[in-house]
Amino acid sequence: MQAGLYFEEYAPDWSYESAYIDITEEGVARFVDVHAFTSPTFVNRDYVTSSKEYGRRMAPGLHVLSLAEGLLLNAGLTSRRGIFLMELTPRFLKPVFVGDAITNRVRLKSKRLTSKPDRGVVITDHEVVNRHGQIVLAYASTRMIRTRQYQDDLT
Repeated sequence: MQAGLYFEEYAPDWSYESAYIDITEEGVARFVDVHAFTSPTFVNRDYVTSSKEYGRRMAPGLHVLSLAEGLLLNAGLTSRRGIFLMELTPRFLKPVFVGDAITNRVRLKSKRLTSKPDRGVVITDHEVVNRHGQIVLAYASTRMIRTRQYQDDLT
């Protein structure tokens, strides 16, 4: 996997749009099972199909957030450069259903160096968009990212 961006490479106009990922029945079922999301909204097919609010199986917002973050990790954006994820501030705007697909649109919000010269803090804004162009999830992420001064034995 190619290395991600150093702190210095986050320019004021930096942005990125991920590939799309499908929201699948199997993926939702696994997430719901592993995390014990026992609400009828997620586990009772009759409830959602007969409801005028849903009509089909909805994906938990945290599943959608996890997939959105996974799109960035799989693209290698923080590979060998990200030190750790410090904060996420999600706002769940619209439901996401099995059969939908999402992409993650990212842009730099701000960045600052820390007291250690080998790392900085990068804050990015994210819009998770479904295939219909609707923003279903918006969030900011705060990550500690290596600067070029970081000494890595793997470089």
